[in-house]
Amino acid sequence: MAIVYKHTKPNDEIFYIGIGVAKKRAYSKYGRNNYWHNTVNKFGYNIDVLFDNVNYEEAQQIEKYLIAYYGRKDLGRGNLVNMTDGGEGCLGMNKEEKSKRAKRLTEYNKTKKDYLFTQSKEYKDKMSKATKGKGCKKVINTKNGFIYNSLSEASKDVNIYYTTLSSMLNNKKPNKTDLKWM
Repeated sequence: MAIVYKHTKPNDEIFYIGIGVAKKRAYSKYGRNNYWHNTVNKFGYNIDVLFDNVNYEEAQQIEKYLIAYYGRKDLGRGNLVNMTDGGEGCLGMNKEEKSKRAKRLTEYNKTKKDYLFTQSKEYKDKMSKATKGKGCKKVINTKNGFIYNSLSEASKDVNIYYTTLSSMLNNKKPNKTDLKWM
């Protein structure tokens, strides 16, 4: 038996579709790609189990369908950070097959990382200016009324890790600050 789950940003935008043989896979950060980690570190995430207690082959088909429906970001077809079309999973793979898959994903991530490092400083500056402040939710200090332009800015000012503050503001952890989303 298996589950099909989705990960969403706090604004409910779906960014990942997955399957697992146990519910704990939906909550695990292990074995995720760099784009998944970057998204989670930047925005935080919510977890929803879409289908529970379905047979594994059915879960594979549902995962394939949902990935095709929402579209992969790396192919320019959507917002999902999934690196495959789904349905392959690791269940039933032998050690050699798992090793080959891990090597392929590592090589893919290295290629993407190398591409980013080879971009000129001018290109990086231009992209930074073009995206600065876009899509950022503002944060307000309810005690003194100070407004931060981003979660990153707020976390640096109050000296709390970005992911910890994100979890507090998204009600995943108790909010021990005077900060709130605007």
